Amino acid sequence: MIKVIKVFFLTLLFILGITFSMENAQPLVLRYYFGLETPPVPLFLLVLFSVLLGVLLAGVSFLLDQWSLKKTIREKEREVASLEKELKLYREREHGMIQSGIRG
Repeated sequence: MIKVIKVFFLTLLFILGITFSMENAQPLVLRYYFGLETPPVPLFLLVLFSVLLGVLLAGVSFLLDQWSLKKTIREKEREVASLEKELKLYREREHGMIQSGIRG
């Protein structure tokens, strides 16, 4: 059922995108300070490129966050391993003290 809903919404989004691009095909010139301006570009392309740029930036941000989290996980795993090693030494020392106390 969820697949049907996803397909329905994706189809609806696709149809809306096509109708938007057909209705907004008039050229548009973007003007900046100092007399800079773009060549005439259809409005739907500006919107499409803006959305794609947003998706790209969000993806890069996601990858950077993922890299940072993996680095943190590696550091914590090393810390846990070190603490487990230290705990093992304390337990061996305690076990040795118990054994020598029984003998003595």
